Amino acid sequence: MTKRDDILLTDSEELQFLAGDFLVGVSDQQHVQHILKANKGHYYQSPLIGLGSVDLINGDLDRDFVKQQIKLQLKSDNYQPLTVDVDQDFNIFINAEPLTI
Repeated sequence: MTKRDDILLTDSEELQFLAGDFLVGVSDQQHVQHILKANKGHYYQSPLIGLGSVDLINGDLDRDFVKQQIKLQLKSDNYQPLTVDVDQDFNIFINAEPLTI
């Protein structure tokens, strides 16, 4: 299983620094969170990637639909969703790993 490295952000989406330079590290969880937050069209090079979770929260929710969309979005960004679960309160639990490309 290959891990993806990228510039790391804090929970409040601020850049992290170490010794005056960007902090780089395993960023798979960060990528998945960004996919869930982003709306379609947010990423110029991949306009169909993005779940738009904020819009889903404000609309009518169907747990099975949300799970299906999460799996689709993860596969679109070369992740293999091992398990995706959405509980009664719409808390999302994801276990996914990046595919080797």
